[in-house]
Amino acid sequence: MTTTAVTAVRTRLRSWWRSRHATGRPLPVVGVELGRRLPGWALRAALVVAVLVLVVGAGTRTSLVTELPVVVALVLAGWSAVRPGPAPAHVALVAAALMLLGSTSAPFDPAALWLAPWGYLATRLGWWAGHVAPTDRVELAALRRTLVRDAVVVVVTLATGGAAWALAGRPVPWLVGLGVAALAALAWTAVRRDDGEAR
Repeated sequence: MTTTAVTAVRTRLRSWWRSRHATGRPLPVVGVELGRRLPGWALRAALVVAVLVLVVGAGTRTSLVTELPVVVALVLAGWSAVRPGPAPAHVALVAAALMLLGSTSAPFDPAALWLAPWGYLATRLGWWAGHVAPTDRVELAALRRTLVRDAVVVVVTLATGGAAWALAGRPVPWLVGLGVAALAALAWTAVRRDDGEAR
C-alpha cells in the first residue's frame, strides 16, 4: 500500500468512528446523592465487640481456667481488629463451640441458643468489615438491605434460646435439639445468598 492509500484508510476509519461514537454533544450532568453513612472503623469495632461477647460468654459456661477463655477472646478480638473478615469470626464460632462442649450441661447447653445470635452477628460483621476499609464509609441503606432477614434470624434464635433457658431446670435435651434443628433450617432458608458475591 502506498502512503496515500494508508492515509485514506485512516481518514475513513476516523470518520466512521466519529460517526458511530462521537456525537458532539456534551455529556449529561449526573447528580449523586449520598444517604447517611457509617464509618468503616465502626464495623470493625462492632466485630471486635461481637467476638469478645461470643467467646467470653461461651467461656463462662465452662469449667475451664477463667484466664483461658479471656486470652482466647482477646487474641481473636485483636485478629478481628487487625485483619477483619470471615476467618476470625468463624474461628471465634469454633472456639465458642469447643468451649460449650466443656459445659456442665453439654452436649445441649441452652446457652448455645442465646449465644447463637452473637455468632451470627460476628459472622455478618466479619463479612462487612472485611469488605470495607476503616477509612471508607458505608451507606446505611446498604446495611438495611439484609436487616429484616438478619433480625428474623436473631429474634427467632433468641426466642428459642429463652424458651430453652426457661425450661433448663428440667431434663429436656430433646427440646433444645429440636430448637437447634429448627434454627438450622431457618438459617438455611433465610441466608442462602451472600451479599453481592457472584457464584
